[in-house]
Amino acid sequence: KQWYQRRVRGGRNITWYNCGPTVYDASHMGHARSYISFDILRRIMSDYFGYNILYVLNITDIDDKIILRARTKYLLEQYRGEMKSRSKEEVLSEIQGAVATFRSKMAEMAAEDPKLKMMQKVMSDLDPVLALADPDLDQ
Repeated sequence: KQWYQRRVRGGRNITWYNCGPTVYDASHMGHARSYISFDILRRIMSDYFGYNILYVLNITDIDDKIILRARTKYLLEQYRGEMKSRSKEEVLSEIQGAVATFRSKMAEMAAEDPKLKMMQKVMSDLDPVLALADPDLDQ
């Protein structure tokens, strides 16, 4: 964050660049907040204080989160298509393998790792579902 400092040489002209949202999913109120909050500030500086403002708001269209989400969605759709030709037992076996890998990664994490708590929450939500799918599942 940088505080605004008026420069005498620029007079009443201000150029303002603002990093906007990185949109990688459906729009929500957080996105609107970026537009509304800074538009209000711009209008106050322009209409009340009389500055001439060139305002630019960036909207990031691509980053690692977007690429990862697109890849995950693609792979999930591909897997769902393949699942139709597999038996319930085969699918359950693959899920159990993925859960075992997830649990082993959790076991390797340091207790103070902030991601560990989130992963434990995921597993606590998933365990009852897995138990319904296979009552003999070793947890």
